[in-house]
Amino acid sequence: MRVPLSMVRHGVVRIININAGRGLRERLIKMGLVEGDVVEVIVNLFPGPVILRRNGMRLGLGAGMASKIIVQPLEVKR
Repeated sequence: MRVPLSMVRHGVVRIININAGRGLRERLIKMGLVEGDVVEVIVNLFPGPVILRRNGMRLGLGAGMASKIIVQPLEVKR
């Protein structure tokens, strides 16, 4: 099931698509977020910011930015 990142409360997701213009897309690339990446949603303060973990770093995205990132939740094997 593919959903906007802004709708994911917590868990591991894969970035499927970024529905954004060139400026936002470039900003996300500079943050290290590209299609195909796997990130963990740590906190989603909907309708506020979304806090992600990627490669040991924490990143904060505003709700508007997060709504433009389409993700697929992944099951984590323990």
